[in-house]
Amino acid sequence: MSEKSKKVLFVATVVKTHIMQFHIPYLKMFKDMGYETVVAARNDYENPEDCRIPYCDHYIDVPFERNPFCYENLRCYKKLKSIMDEGEFSIIHCHTPVGGVVGRLAAKKARKKGTRVIYTAHGFHFYKGAPIKNWLLYYPAEKLCARFT
Repeated sequence: MSEKSKKVLFVATVVKTHIMQFHIPYLKMFKDMGYETVVAARNDYENPEDCRIPYCDHYIDVPFERNPFCYENLRCYKKLKSIMDEGEFSIIHCHTPVGGVVGRLAAKKARKKGTRVIYTAHGFHFYKGAPIKNWLLYYPAEKLCARFT
């Protein structure tokens, strides 16, 4: 990967209630370090035109659904895989349970090319006292995807 292609991709399920709440300082940090910044997430603004992400060079609307069983997330995987395979990213930073799993799985080819894949957990859905269905669904997914980061 050449020095001129310093690009970072942030992947999360939604923009307004996740990217805007947690990641603006990090997007700024990467911009200040000379990276091209890209965000891939669902536009969850009531008025889609209100979706303006500071310090983001390119925004890609990826229509994630929070339900991990929703068929639309398979389309999101394909879209993300295409973005990652063509994007020559230095870093792919994944967030949120569904965005994190789909993003890490889609980054397989990018990892082989030297892209660093990072996952930041903002709280797991499985914890002491959590419903058993959370443990059965989210724990195996996180266990599997841990090897991809």
